[in-house]
Amino acid sequence: MPQALLAALLIVGGGLGGLILFNRYNERAPAVVVRQPVAHGQVLARENLAVTDVALSAEVAAVGSISDAVGRFAAHDLQPGELLTPGDLATEEQLVTAGESVIGLLLEPGQYPTKRLVAGDRVDVFAPRSAESGIPSSPAGPVAADLVVFDVVESSSDGRALLVSVVVTTDEAAAVFDAADRTGVRLSLRGRD
Repeated sequence: MPQALLAALLIVGGGLGGLILFNRYNERAPAVVVRQPVAHGQVLARENLAVTDVALSAEVAAVGSISDAVGRFAAHDLQPGELLTPGDLATEEQLVTAGESVIGLLLEPGQYPTKRLVAGDRVDVFAPRSAESGIPSSPAGPVAADLVVFDVVESSSDGRALLVSVVVTTDEAAAVFDAADRTGVRLSLRGRD
């Protein structure tokens, strides 16, 4: 009789332990996922995000509410289906990392691709090439490539000139400033992936 009672207790205890482990394994919590591609530096909007229930481990710190993410900046490029974590979000001050800086380019019509340029867009910076400019005529490539637009401000009373701020490395800043002083620069807007 004591052996049968012990066996019954072991079976019931094992069953309860398995049930607890199963429930913990299948615990689901709401988490924010990326619904549309978001470029580095872009402000997150409600339409970029969705909420889904996912099984989370203790090691994963996911953002649980869309309102916690809307209005924040993407700390890097975000792709659809990605689980949003606090590390994916940045404040404006956090967008520029060590080794980077923000420079401003005052551009006239013809030097910028569109007035609809916005923070988070990616651009290439080109300098017109000519024999007298001192800039070699070849190879014909950008002075700086794949830069993130930090901010765009109309800077003239007629709204034609734009002050475009871009995030650059120290080397890129020197090259862009040098080209802007010599011949002026032009921006090319990159397509989104």
